[in-house]
Amino acid sequence: MRRLLHLVVVLAFAGAGCLCSGLPLEHDLRPVAVSSTPDAGRTVDAGSPSDAGVDAGARDAGFVPRPCIAGTFTAFPAEPVVMLLLDRSSSMGVAFSATQTRWEAVLGSLAVALPGHDATMQIGGVAFPNLAENAPACTVLLPMEPARGNARRFISSVANRQPEGETPTTAALLVATEVLRRRRASNVARAMLLATDGEPTCTPNPVTDLVRYLEQSAAAGIPTWVVGLTGDPALEASLNAMARAGSRPLRGGRAFYAAQSAAELEAAFAAIRDQVRACSFLTESVPDRDGGISVSFGGVEVPSDDGGVSGWRWTDRENGEFALFGASCTQAIANPSNAVVTVNCGR
Repeated sequence: MRRLLHLVVVLAFAGAGCLCSGLPLEHDLRPVAVSSTPDAGRTVDAGSPSDAGVDAGARDAGFVPRPCIAGTFTAFPAEPVVMLLLDRSSSMGVAFSATQTRWEAVLGSLAVALPGHDATMQIGGVAFPNLAENAPACTVLLPMEPARGNARRFISSVANRQPEGETPTTAALLVATEVLRRRRASNVARAMLLATDGEPTCTPNPVTDLVRYLEQSAAAGIPTWVVGLTGDPALEASLNAMARAGSRPLRGGRAFYAAQSAAELEAAFAAIRDQVRACSFLTESVPDRDGGISVSFGGVEVPSDDGGVSGWRWTDRENGEFALFGASCTQAIANPSNAVVTVNCGR
C-alpha cells in the first residue's frame, strides 16, 4: 500500500511586507475549527487567543501508534499531501520581472512544477490574506483541502485574486497545520509549504511567533520548506530562521531556497517537489524504547542523520514516518525505490 505524505511548503519572497497592528497571541497550539468549503470556511485571526493554534503534541482522534514487531520490513515511499501557503499581501504586487509581479511569478512557476505530478500528489492550500466581507485584516480563510488532481484547480481558484492587505503568515500556518493534523493516520505522513515576500505581520513579535509555530509543527511531524525571492540582505536572517525552524533547511550558510528569476523559482519548486515525492517513507514497525532499527536503501545501509547533511531521521516516529536527507535523498530522487528497515524490540 502506498503511503500518504502530507506536505505544507513555505515559500518566502523577501521584500517590503505590509504593516499590521499587533494583537495578543498565545503560544500554546490549540484546536482550530476549519471549514473544507472553498472560499466559505471559518476565518482564523492570528491575534485572537481563542484561535491561537493547534495542539501539535496532542494525540489525534482515532490514531494508533505503530507497534514494535521484530523483523525486516519494506518501507514504501509516501504519497505527498501538499498544502501551499501563498502570501497574497499587497507587496506581492511589486514587479518581479519586466512582465510579472511576484504574485504572478509564484502562480506561473507552480503551474509549471506541479500539474504533471497531480496524479501522485494531493495538493491543497490557502492564499493569505483571504478575507470574507468585513473580516478583520489579519484573518485567514481556508479555500481548499488537499486532493489528487487539485493543482490546476487550486492555482485557478487563487489566480483571480489580486495582492492586497496584510501578511498574516502565522494565522495561515496554523490553519494549514490543523488541516494536516486532522489527516494523521496509520497510512499518512505529513509536511508543509509557505510562500511570502518578506517578514510576517499581525502578531506582537511576528518572526519570533512564526518561528515558534514552525518548530512546534515540525516536532509534530509536519515539516516546512521555505523559498525566498530576495534581493534584500536585511531579510535573510528572518528567512533563514523560518527555514531552520521548519526542519528542511538547505545545507550551508543560506537555509532557504532563494530565487531572483522565474527559472530559479521553478527550479526551487521542482527541487522541493522531488524531495517530498522521493525521500519520505513509512514503515509498519517502530522500535520500542529499548529496541533499535537500521535503514537501507538500494542495498546499502543508510546512516542515522547527522543534522540534515546525509542519512535518515524520524519525522513522525509514532506513525512510522522517516525521511532521507542530503546524498541519501539525492539517490532516492535519481533512483526511486523502497527502503528496507530491520527492527529489534527490546521488550
